[in-house]
Amino acid sequence: MTHFLTRYYRFILVLILAWSFLTRIYNLYLPENYVFDEVYHAVTAKLVARNDPQAYEWWNPPIEPNTAVDWLHPPIAKYTQALGILAFGENSFGWRISSVVFGVLVIAALFKVAELAFDSKPLALLAALIGSFDGLLLVQSRVAMNDIHLTFFILLTLIFYLTYLKKKHSGWWLLATGVSAGLAMGTKWSGLYILGLIGLWEGIRILKKWWHAYQQKTLHLSEVLFSLTKLVLTLILVPFFLYIAAYSHMFIQGKDWQHFSDLHYQIWWYQTNLEATHTYQSRPWQWFFNVRPVWYHVNYVNENRVGNIYAFGNPAVLWSGVLAVGVTLIYLISQLWKRKKISTSLLLIFTSYLIVWLPWELSPRIMFFYHYTPAIPLLAILIAYWLRILWHHHLDWLVYLSLGLMAVCFGVWYPHWTEISVSPIFANYVYFALTSWR
Repeated sequence: MTHFLTRYYRFILVLILAWSFLTRIYNLYLPENYVFDEVYHAVTAKLVARNDPQAYEWWNPPIEPNTAVDWLHPPIAKYTQALGILAFGENSFGWRISSVVFGVLVIAALFKVAELAFDSKPLALLAALIGSFDGLLLVQSRVAMNDIHLTFFILLTLIFYLTYLKKKHSGWWLLATGVSAGLAMGTKWSGLYILGLIGLWEGIRILKKWWHAYQQKTLHLSEVLFSLTKLVLTLILVPFFLYIAAYSHMFIQGKDWQHFSDLHYQIWWYQTNLEATHTYQSRPWQWFFNVRPVWYHVNYVNENRVGNIYAFGNPAVLWSGVLAVGVTLIYLISQLWKRKKISTSLLLIFTSYLIVWLPWELSPRIMFFYHYTPAIPLLAILIAYWLRILWHHHLDWLVYLSLGLMAVCFGVWYPHWTEISVSPIFANYVYFALTSWR
C-alpha cells in the first residue's frame, strides 16, 4: 500500500482536492442572504470592489441595514472576496467563491507541509484526506470570512520555512517565509503568532550554531552580524513591510499615514475594550474538545424540515486529535526525560499547532470556535503521523477504522454544515446530542 500511494500520489492528491472542491462548491450560493459575519466581511468586500473609501473608515453609518463595515481586520481577504464579486457579481456566490478557492488551497498546502515535515507522501496524503473530512474547514471555506485565508498563509509560511530548513538554510527561502508571514498578518492580526514562533525557532537555531562555533573557536563577529541582519530583515522588516503594503489600496485612494495610524488606534481600542457577549462565544479549551460550535444560519423549511449552518468540527477528526495531541505531548516529554533526540519536524508541527490557538486564551475580547480554524490542518498532520505509526506496527485495521469513522461523520454532519434540511427529530438526537452543541 505504501508503494502504491507513493507511486500514484499525484493522482490521489488530485482526487482529494477535487473532493474538497465539490463539497465546498455545492450549493455555495445558499443562503442568498448574509451568513453570520458576512454582514461585515461581504459588505466591506463590496465596497472594495466598488473602490469606495468607506471600506477603511470607522465612522460611517451602516452601508446596508443590520450590517457594518469591517475596518477591524487587515484587508487581504477582502481583496480576494472583491475579486470574486467583480467576477460573479454582488451576490452570495461572488462574495463566497474566494473562500472556496482558499479552502481547497488549504488542503493542498496541508499536504505539502506534511510531506516536507516527514518526507512521506503516504503520510501527507493521509493528512490531506483527514483535513478534507473536517467540518470547521468546510464551513469556513463556504462563508465570506477571513479565517480560511489566514489558515492558507500560515501553512504557506510553514512550507517556506520547512523548505528553508531542508535546503541548508538558503536565505531566499527565509525571505519567502517572511513574505508569507506578512501576508498572514495582512489577513488577520493573529498571523503574528506563527511569525513569532518561527522567529523564536530560528533564533534558537542561530544561538546553537553560535555556541557550537564558539566551542570550536571559529565564531567571528562578521558571522554574528550577518546572522542578526538576516534575521531582522527577513522576519521583522519584510513581514511588517508586507503588512503595510496590504493597505496599498487605501493609500492609493488618498488616505495618508495619519489615517493609517488612527485606523490602527481604533482597531487596538476595539480589540482591548470590547465588552460585548454572545450566546455562542467560547474559550480555547472548548475548541480543543469540539464542544461549543457557532450557529451561523437556520432555514425553517416547514414543520418537518429544518436546515442549519453550524461552524462545527468533525467529531471523529477532532476527538482523534485530542488523542494525537496527548500522545505527542507524552512522547516529547519522555524523549526529553530520557535525553533522546527529538524529531525536529514533529516538534515544529506540534508547537505550530499550539501557537495558532492557545494565545487566544489571553485575549480580552469574546472568542468563537472559528478562531480554531488555523489549528485544524496541523492537527490533521499530527493525527496522520500517529496513524502511520499504527500502520507500521501492523495495526492497519485501526487506521481503516479511524478513517471510516471520519468519513461516516462527514456524511452524517454534512447537512448540518451546508444548510441541507433534515428532520428536527434527527437534528435533536444527532446534531444536538450534547447540550453544548445546540
